[in-house]
Amino acid sequence: MLPASASPTTLLLIDIQQGMRHATHWGPERSTPEFESKVESVLHAARAYNQRRPDKPVLIIHAHNHSARLASPLHPAYVFPDGAIGVAPMAVAAPVAPEPVLVKDVNSAFIGTDLEARLRAFNTAQLVVLGLSTDECVSSTVRMAANLKLLEGDAAGSPAESRIVLLSDATAAWAKGGFCARTIHEVHLASLNGEFARVETTEDAIEAVLR
Repeated sequence: MLPASASPTTLLLIDIQQGMRHATHWGPERSTPEFESKVESVLHAARAYNQRRPDKPVLIIHAHNHSARLASPLHPAYVFPDGAIGVAPMAVAAPVAPEPVLVKDVNSAFIGTDLEARLRAFNTAQLVVLGLSTDECVSSTVRMAANLKLLEGDAAGSPAESRIVLLSDATAAWAKGGFCARTIHEVHLASLNGEFARVETTEDAIEAVLR
């Protein structure tokens, strides 16, 4: 990992929305109980870094899913009994100006949005990814980022996949297909690691990138 002060870095938060807290829609259990606290930690660290280094800021982008499926908690019309709107952000990941929110209706954050153009315009050399869920929208987006060759090898020769950083404890998955949530989460992280991204913990990423 590279310090943001030396390498243009984008922090991409995927689908961290109220609809993802539905008790049963996504699966009977979710991995990564520390997910919310880790999201809050890295977002706080990135914003604090930007206050210290306005000359070398981290680009913070939120990708939100507005599902076309009426039954989905991420459909724009979905409202929880407590009044929370499904497509609204979770409190730990509420965007603040000037952080853009890109709206999609499929898995990958690159489809139907200008994410690729934003990353290229910023000359992004390092992409830090977190959000939900590991096996679906996070995986789809990470794979596309690698396949689009957004982060070509730098002058030192580091491969692109080493500069797509996926935060293992700021992502999560749900149980499905007879497999527990932790298994789904860990298998998908293992599949992405080294081939499409570099899997790291939030603590290590904050220390290496945002100090």
